[in-house]
Amino acid sequence: MTDDDLAARYETLRAAAAEVLHSALNTRHPAPYTAELHELHRVLLDSPSAPAGTPDPARHSLAFTDYREDGSSGPYELTRLTEEIRAELADDRARGEHVPDHPVRDVPLTQLRALVIGSLLHELAARLAPGPAVGVAEAGRELAEIAADLGTRLINQTSAGAQQ
Repeated sequence: MTDDDLAARYETLRAAAAEVLHSALNTRHPAPYTAELHELHRVLLDSPSAPAGTPDPARHSLAFTDYREDGSSGPYELTRLTEEIRAELADDRARGEHVPDHPVRDVPLTQLRALVIGSLLHELAARLAPGPAVGVAEAGRELAEIAADLGTRLINQTSAGAQQ
């Protein structure tokens, strides 16, 4: 058996273990959280899901690169991205609020665009949250919550959201 075969088998086993854990913790019909599930969760968190030096999509943004002041660059950590987005949202102006000598920043959206963007934000949230997409890593959970919240806000401002 070659190293590539062994790595492929390991990754298949790791993905299956993550799926078992995700299925067991399903919010509709959760299984009791036993010592065995806790140990499986711990092992999955400790095991590398990507070769060394490769950005791990469960912990790093693949859409952004972290360009540092010293000229180096590396993967952008999801936890840091979450902190920065929260800070930007906290500093954002309310709709209709204008600061003198600054351009108007209100962005009008049609209901259709709001629905599409809201749906995409919900999809992003599902892909960032622990589960089949990223395994059991927790790094994207808070970013997933932000995306889900913004998606819900957008959809709720449409006639489709008002009907719910």
